[in-house]
Amino acid sequence: MDGLSNFFKNFLQYVKKSLVQIQNVFFRLKDYLQDNKPLAFLCIILAGFLFFSGVRHLQTNSVSADRKPVVIEVHTKVLAEEPMYKTVTLFGQTNAAAKIVVVNKYAGMITEVHRDLGDKVSAGDVLAQQDLKDINIQVNRAEADYKSYDAYTERYDATFNSNYQKYISEYNLKKTNFDRYTELFKKGAVSKLALDEAEQQMLSAKANLDSLTSQKLYEGKPAYVAERAQRAEQRRNSMLLLENQREDMTIRAPRDGVITFRNAEAGSYAQAGSHLFTIVDNSSLHLDCQVSEYDAALLKTGETVSVLVESLGKKYPGKITFVSPDKSKETKNYLVRVALDKADGQLKSGMFAKGSLRFLQKDKALFINRSAVLELNGKQYAFVLGEDKKAHRKIIQPGIRNTEELEIVSGLKAGDKVITDNVSRLREGLEVTDLGKKDEEK
Repeated sequence: MDGLSNFFKNFLQYVKKSLVQIQNVFFRLKDYLQDNKPLAFLCIILAGFLFFSGVRHLQTNSVSADRKPVVIEVHTKVLAEEPMYKTVTLFGQTNAAAKIVVVNKYAGMITEVHRDLGDKVSAGDVLAQQDLKDINIQVNRAEADYKSYDAYTERYDATFNSNYQKYISEYNLKKTNFDRYTELFKKGAVSKLALDEAEQQMLSAKANLDSLTSQKLYEGKPAYVAERAQRAEQRRNSMLLLENQREDMTIRAPRDGVITFRNAEAGSYAQAGSHLFTIVDNSSLHLDCQVSEYDAALLKTGETVSVLVESLGKKYPGKITFVSPDKSKETKNYLVRVALDKADGQLKSGMFAKGSLRFLQKDKALFINRSAVLELNGKQYAFVLGEDKKAHRKIIQPGIRNTEELEIVSGLKAGDKVITDNVSRLREGLEVTDLGKKDEEK
């Protein structure tokens, strides 16, 4: 026991002596570095670098010790000659047969409103009525003005006919009298003065008749009468315009439908062109879609398509009724319209819907999903799973394609097991785990 006590006593004295020596060395080093500051700075940087390098080395060794080899899982497809189809997807919003904005043609006070939101209306139904007091006065005044001019026209026409008959009779009488005086003058029975007076009377009667018969005719009427008839017609047209204005101030439904917007209240003043109602005709619906030129070339009017309305979770039969012959300058696509068979009242305008059509591209073809192909330096590659359970890269030559699949002309053969996913993580000879076909390919 005394020997162990002496051991610890001597050990503590040794440690104390060592600490004193270290302290002396530290103080001498401190004095030296104070006199050589650049060297002190360099030592601090070196010490920090060595410390952090050591920590990073320990972390790396720890991670390396725990890391396990990563095996990539892939799906595969065994190549075989199969029919290759192209799917054309049609997507858009349903549209009503018509959506009409009803506006008032003339400014005026609204006195009555006969329809509200959600009301079903038929063409010609009165929606609202504007104040007609002022327009009624204008129509009555225009009607009286027209009737007055029309009466003047009739009077002038009667006067013209009366004068015409009168002047014909006078001319015939004066001409007969002149002819008789001419014969008597030849026999010496009347003087030259009497003959001249008879001739003057005949010429005066002829001038009166010519003033009527020489007038230019307008629609079979001489200018004298036609002028007054035109003035009467102008008054009649003015009256008809005012009558039309009065009729337009009764706001009517232009077609059958449902009121989906109303901005008309009795007692309010509406400026001309105000948006008062919107009528939507949902009696038939259609789907307008934009497709590429490759898809537009396959579609034809009359083809049937099943359309899924996503919000309802229902499918509705449809038929292609229009394929635009011209590409849109804005979208660079072609418009396709699908008429929908409205099976129930749930289908409404503005709902998103989609449908698809399949077209046979080739009876027999080797093809893979386009996501299974890599392109590098202008060449295209696919990975094949070998019997050694490793991925092997193959250069391929593509053929026809569609939005999802690509035909393989050369580079692969029937029976090859092609890797269909995770190809960007693969490299030549990498071992992988085969999960078989994807669920959607089974």
